[in-house]
Amino acid sequence: MIEMQVESERVVGLGMRKLGEDWTRAIAEGTLDRLNGLCEPDLVARLLLPRRFVTVSKAMDLVAEYHDWFDEYATRRLDASRIELVGEKLGIFYRLYLETVDEAYEIEQQLYCTFEGPRVRSLSLVCSGFQPVERKESKHMGNAEGVKPDAGQDDVLEFLTGPAESGSTCATLTPMVNAKLRGMQSGQVLEIRVDDPMARGDLESWSRLSGNELVKVIDDQGPVLRFFVKKK
Repeated sequence: MIEMQVESERVVGLGMRKLGEDWTRAIAEGTLDRLNGLCEPDLVARLLLPRRFVTVSKAMDLVAEYHDWFDEYATRRLDASRIELVGEKLGIFYRLYLETVDEAYEIEQQLYCTFEGPRVRSLSLVCSGFQPVERKESKHMGNAEGVKPDAGQDDVLEFLTGPAESGSTCATLTPMVNAKLRGMQSGQVLEIRVDDPMARGDLESWSRLSGNELVKVIDDQGPVLRFFVKKK
């Protein structure tokens, strides 16, 4: 079961929550240069890594560190994330599953961020390091067992979390959609089945940003929404 918590018992402001979601999404999707826009240019970051301690004094240098960590991994999957307030700081946690051609790893990182206006002014990051694991397939990726694609679509991604996790898909679903589309050809249509009503706004925003066309949404007033996305 994927663990996802976008709010703690302490209320996270909408702007701070969105920044945390955007940060996590940039890591999971591999769009690391987007982190520049979330930080003050002269950001100060303290990075506690397994074998070294690093201090950087520019946002572009922090982004370069992220590229060094993650660029070699063709497969990324967000297995868990959490966004919450820790006193006056914003805490951002994520756990990633990563693959190269031959190896697989898990990594966890926890950030504590302070702000100047809407952007991160400083942060402290603690990293678990890359921990070797067995290669595995996500239960949410690929065709669900017993599901056959309908006419008019080429593949299916089923993301059913259950009512207890409703509203928790935003930082998890779009990375999985991106991963699925990478294995498809331009013009093919992916059907996405989701039981979280909040997913509609997330997928609409993602399609505008990514350039992939959301061609149809089917809402039969039941628990499952169906989205049809054409790969650009």
